[in-house]
Amino acid sequence: MPLGVQVAERIRADISKGGLQPGDELPSEAEYGERFEVSQRVVRDALRTLNNEGIISTRQGKRAVVGSLRPDAMGNYIRFLVDTDPGAIDELMDFRALLEGHAARLAAEQATDDDIAQMKSALARVLEAGDDLEARVPADLRLHELISRSCGNRLVDSMLGVLADTLAEERRRGAQITRQKGVGHDETNHQHVALIDAIAAHDGDAAQRSAVEIVQRARRYWSTAARP
Repeated sequence: MPLGVQVAERIRADISKGGLQPGDELPSEAEYGERFEVSQRVVRDALRTLNNEGIISTRQGKRAVVGSLRPDAMGNYIRFLVDTDPGAIDELMDFRALLEGHAARLAAEQATDDDIAQMKSALARVLEAGDDLEARVPADLRLHELISRSCGNRLVDSMLGVLADTLAEERRRGAQITRQKGVGHDETNHQHVALIDAIAAHDGDAAQRSAVEIVQRARRYWSTAARP
């Protein structure tokens, strides 16, 4: 196994066992080199590998820090797939429905009163945005971020997190399609209200159903976008 890979594995283990949190600084390249008895070039290769994996974040002239601990490489792959293959949007929608449906069910089971209060506040901003895409898209993303965060499953939450940029563009384009078709957001608003009501009532079945219906509606507009 190349030295750089070995060092990357040891640094990854240090982060895991040391209880380090996102944003925490790591030792310098020189300190790692002395600890592992390798050159700074080998350490630099290891840090580059970990940076590409999203485990750490390197900064010019500064020490590396623990990253967001999200599977960024997977997010990059998904964005590349959608950008190069327009048909992949259907796969993205399937994936989104799977993740968001399950996240909504878990949120209904585990969300605290404070979580629900934040969701209702975010929902109000979505409803207030109306057809203003510049306000609606970030408000919608924030609402779904709160649901994901309260689901209690770090893997589901992290995967939805890495999809944020792709989903932002998907939501923006979906909203544009809706407007071009002369359709308002009333149905989507009702679905979002039903979703948050279900979570507030701790009804997992209804929450999952509403979350999936929201994705399915978006998918229908995508499938008809090319039609006159």
